[in-house]
Amino acid sequence: MRAALCLLLGAAPASAESALDWLVARSVPVSVGEAGTWVTPSGTVLAADPLTLFGIESPISGLPETTATVLGFYPVDSPGRTALMALIWSDAPVVCGEDVSTIGVDTGLAAFLAPSDVPVLLDYMKEWDTLYAGSYAEQIDTLYPGPMLIDLPGASGFPLSGSGWGDGGYPVATLKDEEGQVTALYTQFITGEDADWLLPTPCEDSTS
Repeated sequence: MRAALCLLLGAAPASAESALDWLVARSVPVSVGEAGTWVTPSGTVLAADPLTLFGIESPISGLPETTATVLGFYPVDSPGRTALMALIWSDAPVVCGEDVSTIGVDTGLAAFLAPSDVPVLLDYMKEWDTLYAGSYAEQIDTLYPGPMLIDLPGASGFPLSGSGWGDGGYPVATLKDEEGQVTALYTQFITGEDADWLLPTPCEDSTS
């Protein structure tokens, strides 16, 4: 069961915002729930459809190799949906970020996977002839819309979320602090009416 953290209705952006505050202030009005914690030992995440595994060819690297809090952002006017799924490593103020990927979803589900989770899922698919069967499917059905932490032998307990209705391509972005450290990684499923995707101000290229 997800634990409610806050309910903010269109709060105005403030200075020195943490990643959580930054996301809430710019999202549609949401409640925020915590699904648990997750560690990416390699500092690499695959943003992928967890049933088709589309997206596993595009790793997102350079992430903290420490524990992240897994959060779901739930639109107050659309019960049963998820507006955002985020991994948050730090409450340091956000100064910039990067649009790092687009997650293509064919099944109404999105996940952040560790590279080591992929062979586990491929073996599971060989056993069941599909990924949507057995304990994997039962967890998704029970905990939808999530985010949820999937429990499969040999897997990392990876975060998975409902993405809403239908197919689509959803942005995946990082938020960074003044030292260039990633404080959060998120994917967005819902925008406000006539709104653009929620993307951060790009970080300056330190090599230029």
